[in-house]
Amino acid sequence: MFETYCDIAIDPAANEAAAAFIRKKIAAIVNDPETAKKLMPTGLYAKRPLCDSGYYQVYNRDNVTLLDVKANPITEFTENGICTTEGEFELDVLIYATGFDAVDGSYTKMDIRGRNGLSMKEKWSDGVKSYIGVSNPGFPNMHMILGPNGPFTNLPPSIETQVDWIAELIANMRKNEQFTAESKAEAEDEWLATCTEICNMTLFPKADSWIFGANIPGKKHSVNFYLGGLGNYRLKLAEEANSGYENFTFDNKK
Repeated sequence: MFETYCDIAIDPAANEAAAAFIRKKIAAIVNDPETAKKLMPTGLYAKRPLCDSGYYQVYNRDNVTLLDVKANPITEFTENGICTTEGEFELDVLIYATGFDAVDGSYTKMDIRGRNGLSMKEKWSDGVKSYIGVSNPGFPNMHMILGPNGPFTNLPPSIETQVDWIAELIANMRKNEQFTAESKAEAEDEWLATCTEICNMTLFPKADSWIFGANIPGKKHSVNFYLGGLGNYRLKLAEEANSGYENFTFDNKK
């Protein structure tokens, strides 16, 4: 998305050119114009596009039908299948594709509790945040991988970056006979402000997306990622380590 045309996320004209290209490719693959139209994205190129490996060709098969449940909402499940405002559709198998609670869901569902019994779900009830995607004030020694406000990039290099940094932090703690590490609240707030500032320079906030938690009904929209790139994120981690972890407090007592 960004390697080929680096201005797609910030320039509306460039964004529309990319979206138009995607719509044109779908129209060229899908034979039925109405079906192709249903498959075409209509908003900004600010969601993850489908990397096609034969998906669109499926809709040219005689035994495949596409129903837009946004235009014709599901009303009920029946003994024979499913009903929408358009009528009943008989099915042999129904697969529930219910989406996912990205970034923070895997943490809040575990009922993690920090100091004074504070749960992670309570802490993030007004919106998720963390310091550099790996630490939360009030939750000592809870070092997160792919936590909120981490880098928006391919996951394997992000995971590797965070694992290496956390391992170095723990090694430093052992060297100094420190038993707990906890990021400072003001550092967390400053990091969230940085993530928000960068995010607002892009087109991403203009689209309802899982990137902000919009796919979960009732969930408060939050800036979940650092959009400054993995290179700049690594520089920030290095800066923190080279400062002697100045944005952390350490306890030398067990």
